[in-house]
Amino acid sequence: MIPISFRSAPLAAGLAMAAFSSSILAADDPTLGLIFRDEGCYPGYTLYTPLASTDTYLIDLDGNLVHQWIDTDPGGNSVYLLEDGSLLRCADPGPAEGSIIIAGGDGGSIRRFAWDGTLLWDFEYNTPEYRLHHDIEPLPNGNVLAIAWEFLTRQEALLAGRDPANLSVNQDNTLWPLTIIEIEPDGPTGGNIVWQWRVMDHVIQDYDENMANFGVVADNPRKVDINAVRDSRADWIHANSIDYDEVNDQIVISTPFLNELWIIDHDLTTEEAATDAGDLLYRWGNPQIYGRGTPEDQISFFNHDARYVTPGYPGEGNITFFNNGNGRPDEPYSEIYEFTPPRNADGGFDVPETGPFGPEVGTVIYAAENPPDYYSSFISGCERLPNGHTVTCKGRGGVFNEVDLDGNLIWEYVNPVTASGPLAQGCDPGNNQNSFRASRYGVDYPGLAGRDLVSMGPLELPQCFGDYDCNGVIDGADLTALLAGWGTSETDLTGDSTTDGADIAALLTGWGLCSD
Repeated sequence: MIPISFRSAPLAAGLAMAAFSSSILAADDPTLGLIFRDEGCYPGYTLYTPLASTDTYLIDLDGNLVHQWIDTDPGGNSVYLLEDGSLLRCADPGPAEGSIIIAGGDGGSIRRFAWDGTLLWDFEYNTPEYRLHHDIEPLPNGNVLAIAWEFLTRQEALLAGRDPANLSVNQDNTLWPLTIIEIEPDGPTGGNIVWQWRVMDHVIQDYDENMANFGVVADNPRKVDINAVRDSRADWIHANSIDYDEVNDQIVISTPFLNELWIIDHDLTTEEAATDAGDLLYRWGNPQIYGRGTPEDQISFFNHDARYVTPGYPGEGNITFFNNGNGRPDEPYSEIYEFTPPRNADGGFDVPETGPFGPEVGTVIYAAENPPDYYSSFISGCERLPNGHTVTCKGRGGVFNEVDLDGNLIWEYVNPVTASGPLAQGCDPGNNQNSFRASRYGVDYPGLAGRDLVSMGPLELPQCFGDYDCNGVIDGADLTALLAGWGTSETDLTGDSTTDGADIAALLTGWGLCSD
Protein backbone atom coordinates (compact mmCIF):
# COMPACT_ATOMS: atom_id res chain seq x y z
CA MET A 1 0.00 0.00 0.00
CA ILE A 2 1.25 3.47 -0.85
CA PRO A 3 1.57 5.72 2.22
CA ILE A 4 -0.89 8.60 2.16
CA SER A 5 -0.92 11.86 4.08
CA PHE A 6 -3.33 14.79 4.02
CA ARG A 7 -3.01 18.48 3.62
CA SER A 8 -4.61 20.69 6.23
CA ALA A 9 -5.66 23.33 3.68
CA PRO A 10 -9.34 23.44 2.61
CA LEU A 11 -10.32 21.11 -0.22
CA ALA A 12 -12.16 21.98 -3.41
CA ALA A 13 -15.94 22.27 -3.19
CA GLY A 14 -17.71 18.94 -3.20
CA LEU A 15 -14.81 17.03 -1.67
CA ALA A 16 -14.99 15.78 1.91
CA MET A 17 -12.28 14.48 4.23
CA ALA A 18 -14.60 12.82 6.72
CA ALA A 19 -15.05 9.42 5.18
CA PHE A 20 -11.94 7.97 3.57
CA SER A 21 -11.53 4.35 2.63
CA SER A 22 -9.70 2.02 5.03
CA SER A 23 -6.57 2.27 2.90
CA ILE A 24 -6.09 5.88 3.97
CA LEU A 25 -4.43 6.96 7.21
CA ALA A 26 -6.97 9.21 8.87
CA ALA A 27 -6.34 11.93 11.45
CA ASP A 28 -7.48 9.68 14.28
CA ASP A 29 -4.88 7.06 13.28
CA PRO A 30 -1.64 8.97 13.92
CA THR A 31 1.75 7.71 12.83
CA LEU A 32 3.73 10.50 14.50
CA GLY A 33 3.62 12.60 17.62
CA LEU A 34 1.18 11.52 20.32
CA ILE A 35 -0.05 8.01 19.56
CA PHE A 36 -2.08 7.46 22.73
CA ARG A 37 -2.39 8.69 26.29
CA ASP A 38 -4.22 6.73 28.98
CA GLU A 39 -5.17 7.78 32.48
CA GLY A 40 -2.59 7.73 35.22
CA CYS A 41 0.40 9.18 33.34
CA TYR A 42 2.94 10.89 35.54
CA PRO A 43 2.29 14.62 35.06
CA GLY A 44 5.19 16.42 33.51
CA TYR A 45 7.15 17.25 30.39
CA THR A 46 9.42 15.10 28.23
CA LEU A 47 12.85 16.31 27.13
CA TYR A 48 14.74 14.89 24.16
CA THR A 49 16.91 15.71 21.19
CA PRO A 50 16.59 13.70 17.96
CA LEU A 51 19.73 11.92 16.88
CA ALA A 52 22.01 14.19 14.82
CA SER A 53 19.67 17.15 15.41
CA THR A 54 20.69 20.63 16.52
CA ASP A 55 17.40 21.09 18.39
CA THR A 56 16.27 19.95 21.83
CA TYR A 57 12.55 19.77 22.59
CA LEU A 58 10.38 19.87 25.69
CA ILE A 59 6.89 18.48 25.03
CA ASP A 60 3.80 18.02 27.16
CA LEU A 61 1.83 14.80 27.59
CA ASP A 62 -0.37 15.70 24.62
CA GLY A 63 2.66 15.84 22.34
CA ASN A 64 2.72 19.62 22.08
CA LEU A 65 5.92 21.64 22.08
CA VAL A 66 6.28 23.91 25.10
CA HIS A 67 9.94 24.89 24.80
CA GLN A 68 12.90 24.49 22.46
CA TRP A 69 16.65 25.09 22.47
CA ILE A 70 18.66 25.38 19.25
CA ASP A 71 22.37 24.61 19.04
CA THR A 72 24.80 25.13 16.16
CA ASP A 73 26.00 21.51 16.23
CA PRO A 74 24.17 18.20 16.39
CA GLY A 75 23.80 16.40 19.70
CA GLY A 76 26.44 14.20 21.06
CA ASN A 77 24.10 12.64 22.58
CA SER A 78 22.44 13.23 26.00
CA VAL A 79 20.66 16.29 27.41
CA TYR A 80 19.62 17.29 30.94
CA LEU A 81 17.35 20.01 32.30
CA LEU A 82 19.03 21.42 35.39
CA GLU A 83 17.25 22.70 38.48
CA ASP A 84 17.95 26.31 37.54
CA GLY A 85 16.12 25.84 34.24
CA SER A 86 19.25 25.69 32.09
CA LEU A 87 19.95 22.92 29.59
CA LEU A 88 23.12 20.82 29.80
CA ARG A 89 23.74 19.31 26.39
CA CYS A 90 26.33 17.11 24.72
CA ALA A 91 27.29 18.44 21.28
CA ASP A 92 29.26 17.06 18.37
CA PRO A 93 31.45 19.70 16.70
CA GLY A 94 33.22 17.01 14.68
CA PRO A 95 36.62 15.44 15.32
CA ALA A 96 39.59 17.62 16.15
CA GLU A 97 42.08 18.34 13.41
CA GLY A 98 44.39 15.35 13.06
CA SER A 99 42.13 13.06 15.09
CA ILE A 100 41.00 9.64 13.90
CA ILE A 101 38.68 9.16 16.90
CA ILE A 102 35.43 8.85 14.98
CA ALA A 103 32.78 6.34 16.07
CA GLY A 104 29.13 5.99 16.94
CA GLY A 105 28.04 8.30 19.75
CA ASP A 106 30.90 10.72 19.25
CA GLY A 107 30.76 14.23 20.65
CA GLY A 108 33.47 16.50 21.94
CA SER A 109 31.69 19.39 23.64
CA ILE A 110 29.48 20.01 26.70
CA ARG A 111 27.29 23.08 26.53
CA ARG A 112 24.96 24.78 28.97
CA PHE A 113 22.18 26.99 27.66
CA ALA A 114 19.99 29.35 29.64
CA TRP A 115 16.22 28.87 29.40
CA ASP A 116 16.12 31.60 26.74
CA GLY A 117 18.76 29.82 24.64
CA THR A 118 21.75 31.94 25.60
CA LEU A 119 24.95 29.89 25.57
CA LEU A 120 26.43 30.02 29.07
CA TRP A 121 29.22 27.45 28.89
CA ASP A 122 30.95 25.57 26.09
CA PHE A 123 33.63 23.15 27.26
CA GLU A 124 35.47 21.15 24.63
CA TYR A 125 37.45 17.98 25.28
CA ASN A 126 38.25 17.02 21.75
CA THR A 127 41.85 16.46 20.64
CA PRO A 128 43.73 13.75 18.76
CA GLU A 129 44.30 12.14 22.19
CA TYR A 130 40.83 12.42 23.79
CA ARG A 131 37.22 12.86 22.73
CA LEU A 132 33.98 13.03 24.69
CA HIS A 133 31.15 10.75 23.65
CA HIS A 134 27.60 9.63 24.46
CA ASP A 135 26.73 10.80 27.96
CA ILE A 136 27.46 13.11 30.86
CA GLU A 137 26.20 13.33 34.45
CA PRO A 138 25.66 16.60 36.33
CA LEU A 139 26.86 16.29 39.93
CA PRO A 140 25.35 17.88 43.05
CA ASN A 141 28.43 20.10 43.46
CA GLY A 142 27.97 21.64 40.01
CA ASN A 143 30.69 19.58 38.35
CA VAL A 144 30.04 17.25 35.43
CA LEU A 145 31.11 13.63 34.93
CA ALA A 146 31.83 12.70 31.33
CA ILE A 147 32.75 9.68 29.24
CA ALA A 148 35.72 9.99 26.88
CA TRP A 149 37.86 7.94 24.57
CA GLU A 150 41.60 7.90 25.23
CA PHE A 151 43.85 7.34 22.21
CA LEU A 152 46.57 4.66 22.42
CA THR A 153 49.06 3.87 19.69
CA ARG A 154 49.62 0.32 18.51
CA GLN A 155 52.80 0.12 20.57
CA GLU A 156 51.05 1.33 23.72
CA ALA A 157 48.29 -1.22 23.23
CA LEU A 158 50.74 -4.07 22.71
CA LEU A 159 52.69 -3.08 25.83
CA ALA A 160 49.43 -3.46 27.75
CA GLY A 161 49.06 -7.02 26.48
CA ARG A 162 46.61 -6.45 23.67
CA ASP A 163 46.59 -9.30 21.17
CA PRO A 164 47.53 -7.72 17.80
CA ALA A 165 44.72 -9.77 16.24
CA ASN A 166 42.39 -7.54 18.28
CA LEU A 167 43.59 -4.33 16.66
CA SER A 168 41.84 -2.94 13.60
CA VAL A 169 43.98 -2.32 10.54
CA ASN A 170 41.35 0.15 9.32
CA GLN A 171 41.94 2.31 12.40
CA ASP A 172 45.74 2.26 12.25
CA ASN A 173 45.95 -0.56 14.82
CA THR A 174 45.14 1.95 17.55
CA LEU A 175 43.02 1.49 20.66
CA TRP A 176 40.52 3.91 22.24
CA PRO A 177 39.84 2.74 25.79
CA LEU A 178 37.47 4.35 28.28
CA THR A 179 38.30 7.18 30.62
CA ILE A 180 35.97 9.04 32.99
CA ILE A 181 36.64 12.66 33.88
CA GLU A 182 35.04 15.09 36.31
CA ILE A 183 34.98 18.66 35.05
CA GLU A 184 34.72 21.75 37.22
CA PRO A 185 33.29 24.54 35.00
CA ASP A 186 35.48 27.64 34.88
CA GLY A 187 34.24 30.62 32.91
CA PRO A 188 32.32 30.52 29.63
CA THR A 189 34.61 27.96 27.95
CA GLY A 190 36.96 26.69 30.62
CA GLY A 191 36.92 23.63 32.79
CA ASN A 192 39.28 21.99 35.26
CA ILE A 193 39.59 18.21 35.26
CA VAL A 194 39.50 17.57 38.99
CA TRP A 195 39.16 13.77 38.90
CA GLN A 196 39.88 10.98 36.44
CA TRP A 197 39.51 7.23 36.15
CA ARG A 198 41.14 5.21 33.34
CA VAL A 199 40.23 1.67 32.47
CA MET A 200 43.83 1.15 31.34
CA ASP A 201 44.92 1.33 34.98
CA HIS A 202 42.77 -1.73 35.66
CA VAL A 203 43.38 -4.21 32.85
CA ILE A 204 44.59 -7.79 32.97
CA GLN A 205 45.44 -10.22 30.21
CA ASP A 206 46.47 -13.83 29.71
CA TYR A 207 47.95 -13.37 26.24
CA ASP A 208 51.51 -12.13 26.84
CA GLU A 209 53.25 -13.49 29.92
CA ASN A 210 56.05 -10.97 29.53
CA MET A 211 53.78 -8.08 30.49
CA ALA A 212 53.35 -6.96 34.10
CA ASN A 213 49.58 -7.28 33.95
CA PHE A 214 49.67 -10.96 32.92
CA GLY A 215 47.40 -13.12 35.08
CA VAL A 216 44.46 -15.45 35.36
CA VAL A 217 41.39 -13.48 34.34
CA ALA A 218 38.95 -15.54 36.42
CA ASP A 219 41.05 -14.97 39.54
CA ASN A 220 40.80 -11.19 39.11
CA PRO A 221 37.12 -10.35 38.61
CA ARG A 222 37.66 -6.68 39.48
CA LYS A 223 40.06 -6.32 36.55
CA VAL A 224 39.09 -5.88 32.89
CA ASP A 225 40.48 -8.33 30.34
CA ILE A 226 42.03 -6.20 27.61
CA ASN A 227 41.43 -9.03 25.13
CA ALA A 228 37.77 -9.58 25.96
CA VAL A 229 36.45 -8.04 22.76
CA ARG A 230 33.37 -7.83 20.60
CA ASP A 231 35.58 -7.37 17.54
CA SER A 232 38.83 -5.65 16.59
CA ARG A 233 37.57 -2.06 16.38
CA ALA A 234 39.51 0.60 18.25
CA ASP A 235 36.40 1.65 20.19
CA TRP A 236 36.84 -1.38 22.39
CA ILE A 237 34.29 -0.79 25.17
CA HIS A 238 31.90 1.82 23.71
CA ALA A 239 30.60 3.05 27.08
CA ASN A 240 27.27 4.78 26.43
CA SER A 241 25.94 6.00 29.78
CA ILE A 242 27.10 7.20 33.16
CA ASP A 243 25.10 7.79 36.35
CA TYR A 244 26.01 8.83 39.87
CA ASP A 245 25.00 7.35 43.24
CA GLU A 246 25.26 10.24 45.70
CA VAL A 247 24.48 8.02 48.70
CA ASN A 248 27.49 5.73 48.17
CA ASP A 249 29.62 8.06 46.01
CA GLN A 250 29.77 5.52 43.21
CA ILE A 251 29.41 5.59 39.43
CA VAL A 252 27.63 3.10 37.19
CA ILE A 253 28.73 2.78 33.57
CA SER A 254 27.07 0.93 30.70
CA THR A 255 29.65 -0.98 28.61
CA PRO A 256 27.65 -2.51 25.74
CA PHE A 257 30.46 -4.03 23.68
CA LEU A 258 31.23 -6.23 26.70
CA ASN A 259 27.51 -6.54 27.57
CA GLU A 260 28.15 -5.45 31.14
CA LEU A 261 27.38 -2.78 33.70
CA TRP A 262 30.27 -1.58 35.87
CA ILE A 263 30.33 0.25 39.19
CA ILE A 264 33.45 2.18 40.19
CA ASP A 265 34.35 4.12 43.31
CA HIS A 266 34.24 7.90 43.09
CA ASP A 267 35.32 8.28 46.71
CA LEU A 268 38.99 8.16 45.72
CA THR A 269 41.54 10.69 44.60
CA THR A 270 42.71 10.52 41.01
CA GLU A 271 45.97 9.02 42.27
CA GLU A 272 44.10 6.35 44.27
CA ALA A 273 41.81 5.65 41.32
CA ALA A 274 44.89 4.67 39.29
CA THR A 275 45.80 1.93 41.79
CA ASP A 276 44.14 -1.37 42.59
CA ALA A 277 41.77 0.58 44.84
CA GLY A 278 40.23 1.91 41.64
CA ASP A 279 39.47 -1.53 40.20
CA LEU A 280 35.85 -2.30 39.43
CA LEU A 281 33.75 -2.54 42.57
CA TYR A 282 31.09 -4.52 40.79
CA ARG A 283 30.10 -5.80 37.36
CA TRP A 284 27.00 -7.50 36.07
CA GLY A 285 25.31 -8.88 32.98
CA ASN A 286 27.86 -11.12 31.28
CA PRO A 287 30.15 -13.11 33.63
CA GLN A 288 31.79 -15.05 30.78
CA ILE A 289 33.66 -11.83 29.98
CA TYR A 290 35.75 -12.33 33.12
CA GLY A 291 35.95 -16.11 33.03
CA ARG A 292 33.23 -16.86 35.58
CA GLY A 293 30.28 -17.83 33.46
CA THR A 294 29.01 -19.33 30.25
CA PRO A 295 26.89 -17.96 27.41
CA GLU A 296 23.84 -19.26 29.29
CA ASP A 297 24.63 -16.85 32.15
CA GLN A 298 24.53 -13.77 29.96
CA ILE A 299 21.57 -11.49 30.65
CA SER A 300 22.70 -8.18 29.18
CA PHE A 301 22.85 -7.78 25.42
CA PHE A 302 24.22 -4.48 24.10
CA ASN A 303 22.87 -2.59 27.11
CA HIS A 304 22.15 1.16 27.17
CA ASP A 305 21.35 3.82 29.76
CA ALA A 306 22.16 2.14 33.09
CA ARG A 307 20.68 4.32 35.86
CA TYR A 308 20.27 4.18 39.60
CA VAL A 309 16.71 4.46 40.85
CA THR A 310 16.59 7.77 42.75
CA PRO A 311 16.33 7.62 46.57
CA GLY A 312 12.69 7.90 47.61
CA TYR A 313 11.40 6.40 44.35
CA PRO A 314 9.98 2.85 44.25
CA GLY A 315 12.94 0.51 43.84
CA GLU A 316 15.44 3.05 45.18
CA GLY A 317 19.03 1.90 44.81
CA ASN A 318 18.18 -0.57 42.06
CA ILE A 319 19.64 -0.24 38.58
CA THR A 320 17.50 -0.02 35.47
CA PHE A 321 18.73 -0.30 31.89
CA PHE A 322 17.53 -0.75 28.34
CA ASN A 323 18.48 -4.27 27.31
CA ASN A 324 18.68 -3.83 23.55
CA GLY A 325 18.93 -7.52 22.70
CA ASN A 326 21.65 -7.53 20.05
CA GLY A 327 23.28 -10.95 19.97
CA ARG A 328 20.58 -12.88 21.79
CA PRO A 329 20.96 -16.55 20.95
CA ASP A 330 17.29 -16.95 19.97
CA GLU A 331 16.11 -13.74 18.27
CA PRO A 332 16.69 -10.02 18.84
CA TYR A 333 14.23 -8.19 21.06
CA SER A 334 14.50 -5.49 23.70
CA GLU A 335 13.51 -5.36 27.36
CA ILE A 336 13.39 -2.76 30.10
CA TYR A 337 15.34 -4.45 32.89
CA GLU A 338 15.85 -3.83 36.61
CA PHE A 339 17.97 -5.55 39.25
CA THR A 340 19.18 -5.03 42.81
CA PRO A 341 22.98 -4.87 43.20
CA PRO A 342 23.95 -6.88 46.31
CA ARG A 343 25.53 -4.25 48.53
CA ASN A 344 27.21 -5.12 51.81
CA ALA A 345 26.64 -3.23 55.08
CA ASP A 346 29.15 -0.55 54.05
CA GLY A 347 27.43 0.13 50.71
CA GLY A 348 30.17 -1.67 48.81
CA PHE A 349 30.35 -5.09 47.20
CA ASP A 350 31.89 -8.33 48.32
CA VAL A 351 33.91 -10.10 45.65
CA PRO A 352 32.77 -13.72 45.29
CA GLU A 353 35.51 -16.29 45.81
CA THR A 354 34.13 -18.29 42.94
CA GLY A 355 31.40 -17.69 40.43
CA PRO A 356 30.03 -14.38 39.18
CA PHE A 357 28.76 -11.30 40.94
CA GLY A 358 25.08 -11.66 41.82
CA PRO A 359 22.18 -11.56 41.47
CA GLU A 360 21.55 -14.41 39.05
CA VAL A 361 18.60 -12.59 37.49
CA GLY A 362 16.63 -9.36 37.79
CA THR A 363 13.17 -8.27 36.69
CA VAL A 364 11.80 -7.47 33.26
CA ILE A 365 9.84 -4.23 33.65
CA TYR A 366 8.58 -4.32 30.09
CA ALA A 367 8.78 -6.53 27.02
CA ALA A 368 6.28 -6.86 24.19
CA GLU A 369 3.81 -9.74 24.25
CA ASN A 370 5.48 -10.80 21.02
CA PRO A 371 9.04 -9.84 22.03
CA PRO A 372 10.44 -8.95 18.56
CA ASP A 373 7.71 -6.30 18.23
CA TYR A 374 9.69 -4.15 20.68
CA TYR A 375 13.27 -3.96 19.48
CA SER A 376 15.93 -1.32 19.06
CA SER A 377 19.31 -2.50 17.88
CA PHE A 378 21.11 0.54 19.27
CA ILE A 379 20.86 3.69 21.47
CA SER A 380 17.68 3.77 23.70
CA GLY A 381 17.06 4.31 27.41
CA CYS A 382 14.76 4.14 30.43
CA GLU A 383 14.28 6.03 33.67
CA ARG A 384 12.25 5.47 36.86
CA LEU A 385 9.65 8.11 37.72
CA PRO A 386 8.64 9.19 41.25
CA ASN A 387 5.34 7.26 41.08
CA GLY A 388 7.07 4.00 40.18
CA HIS A 389 6.32 4.20 36.47
CA THR A 390 9.16 4.06 33.96
CA VAL A 391 9.64 6.30 30.94
CA THR A 392 11.37 4.56 28.05
CA CYS A 393 12.90 5.42 24.70
CA LYS A 394 13.08 2.83 21.95
CA GLY A 395 15.84 4.69 20.20
CA ARG A 396 15.46 3.25 16.73
CA GLY A 397 12.35 4.97 15.49
CA GLY A 398 12.24 7.40 18.41
CA VAL A 399 9.35 5.76 20.27
CA PHE A 400 8.80 7.09 23.81
CA ASN A 401 6.60 5.23 26.29
CA GLU A 402 5.48 5.38 29.86
CA VAL A 403 5.14 1.97 31.51
CA ASP A 404 3.01 1.59 34.65
CA LEU A 405 3.67 -0.66 37.66
CA ASP A 406 1.99 -3.60 35.93
CA GLY A 407 4.09 -3.31 32.78
CA ASN A 408 1.34 -1.69 30.70
CA LEU A 409 2.11 0.98 28.15
CA ILE A 410 -0.01 4.00 29.11
CA TRP A 411 1.59 6.70 26.92
CA GLU A 412 3.27 6.61 23.54
CA TYR A 413 4.85 9.33 21.48
CA VAL A 414 6.78 8.93 18.23
CA ASN A 415 9.38 11.60 17.57
CA PRO A 416 8.36 13.29 14.31
CA VAL A 417 11.66 15.14 13.71
CA THR A 418 14.53 13.89 11.59
CA ALA A 419 17.96 15.46 11.25
CA SER A 420 16.59 17.41 8.26
CA GLY A 421 13.38 18.57 9.91
CA PRO A 422 9.86 17.46 10.89
CA LEU A 423 7.77 14.89 9.05
CA ALA A 424 4.08 15.24 8.19
CA GLN A 425 1.40 13.49 10.19
CA GLY A 426 0.17 10.35 8.47
CA CYS A 427 3.52 9.54 6.92
CA ASP A 428 5.33 6.30 7.65
CA PRO A 429 8.19 7.50 9.87
CA GLY A 430 10.42 4.50 9.16
CA ASN A 431 13.53 4.77 11.34
CA ASN A 432 14.63 8.21 10.23
CA GLN A 433 13.85 10.01 13.48
CA ASN A 434 15.91 8.03 15.96
CA SER A 435 16.45 9.43 19.45
CA PHE A 436 19.16 8.67 21.99
CA ARG A 437 17.03 9.06 25.11
CA ALA A 438 13.94 10.75 26.59
CA SER A 439 13.52 12.10 30.14
CA ARG A 440 10.36 13.14 32.01
CA TYR A 441 10.43 16.15 34.35
CA GLY A 442 7.54 16.52 36.76
CA VAL A 443 5.34 19.61 36.86
CA ASP A 444 6.90 20.41 40.25
CA TYR A 445 10.50 20.16 39.01
CA PRO A 446 12.43 23.27 40.18
CA GLY A 447 13.78 23.97 36.71
CA LEU A 448 10.23 24.50 35.44
CA ALA A 449 9.07 26.82 38.22
CA GLY A 450 7.79 30.10 36.83
CA ARG A 451 8.43 29.10 33.22
CA ASP A 452 6.08 29.84 30.34
CA LEU A 453 4.94 26.37 29.28
CA VAL A 454 2.15 27.31 26.87
CA SER A 455 1.49 24.79 24.11
CA MET A 456 2.89 25.74 20.72
CA GLY A 457 1.19 22.81 19.00
CA PRO A 458 2.64 19.54 17.73
CA LEU A 459 6.09 19.23 16.23
CA GLU A 460 4.89 17.20 13.26
CA LEU A 461 3.67 18.99 10.15
CA PRO A 462 -0.05 18.92 9.29
CA GLN A 463 -1.30 16.08 7.18
CA CYS A 464 -0.82 16.87 3.51
CA PHE A 465 -3.65 15.89 1.19
CA GLY A 466 -2.33 13.82 -1.72
CA ASP A 467 1.37 13.71 -0.81
CA TYR A 468 1.76 9.99 -1.44
CA ASP A 469 5.54 9.86 -1.04
CA CYS A 470 5.57 12.12 2.04
CA ASN A 471 8.23 14.46 0.70
CA GLY A 472 6.30 17.64 1.47
CA VAL A 473 5.44 18.34 -2.18
CA ILE A 474 2.48 17.28 -4.31
CA ASP A 475 3.98 16.80 -7.75
CA GLY A 476 4.30 14.46 -10.70
CA ALA A 477 5.51 11.60 -8.54
CA ASP A 478 2.28 11.74 -6.57
CA LEU A 479 0.21 11.85 -9.75
CA THR A 480 2.08 8.76 -10.99
CA ALA A 481 1.36 7.04 -7.68
CA LEU A 482 -2.31 7.90 -7.93
CA LEU A 483 -2.57 6.55 -11.46
CA ALA A 484 -0.88 3.32 -10.38
CA GLY A 485 -3.91 2.66 -8.22
CA TRP A 486 -6.48 3.59 -10.86
CA GLY A 487 -9.81 1.85 -10.42
CA THR A 488 -8.91 0.56 -6.94
CA SER A 489 -9.32 1.93 -3.43
CA GLU A 490 -5.58 2.02 -2.82
CA THR A 491 -5.07 5.65 -3.89
CA ASP A 492 -8.63 6.89 -3.41
CA LEU A 493 -8.71 10.45 -2.05
CA THR A 494 -12.43 11.27 -2.20
CA GLY A 495 -13.80 8.45 -0.09
CA ASP A 496 -15.80 6.66 -2.79
CA SER A 497 -13.50 3.60 -2.74
CA THR A 498 -12.42 4.10 -6.34
CA THR A 499 -9.52 6.03 -7.81
CA ASP A 500 -10.90 7.98 -10.76
CA GLY A 501 -11.07 11.44 -12.29
CA ALA A 502 -12.43 13.01 -9.11
CA ASP A 503 -9.25 11.96 -7.32
CA ILE A 504 -7.11 13.61 -9.99
CA ALA A 505 -9.08 16.82 -9.48
CA ALA A 506 -8.55 16.54 -5.73
CA LEU A 507 -4.83 16.02 -6.17
CA LEU A 508 -4.48 19.01 -8.48
CA THR A 509 -6.28 21.21 -5.97
CA GLY A 510 -3.38 20.81 -3.55
CA TRP A 511 -0.58 20.89 -6.14
CA GLY A 512 2.74 22.29 -4.90
CA LEU A 513 4.40 22.65 -1.52
CA CYS A 514 2.44 21.25 1.38
CA SER A 515 3.37 24.31 3.44
CA ASP A 516 1.79 26.73 0.96
